[in-house]
Amino acid sequence: MSSAEHAPAPQTSAGSVIHLAHRARRKAPPIAAVENSPAQELAFTVQAMFQAHGRSLTDPATAQAFETTLEVVMLLVDGARAQDVVGETEYQDLRAMLEDMRHAPQLV
Repeated sequence: MSSAEHAPAPQTSAGSVIHLAHRARRKAPPIAAVENSPAQELAFTVQAMFQAHGRSLTDPATAQAFETTLEVVMLLVDGARAQDVVGETEYQDLRAMLEDMRHAPQLV
């Protein structure tokens, strides 16, 4: 005789039914949104732009090229201030934004 022939027949009476409706899978609570700093958001934006071109700020060579480019842009902004192309308030704002951007490779 096979083991299937020795297995007890499943009970089908109404008393042996286990109702599972009340045990339905509960939905996980929503994950709280992560608050990123403005510098982090800027870093993610810069990273996304590099990734759109097949690059990443996590690559040391790309990060170094990014840093060098920012130095050139800061030199340009410094020159614009020296030539009175931008006022002191605008200059300070631009420098602060560029300094935040400079940290993008460490924030991604």
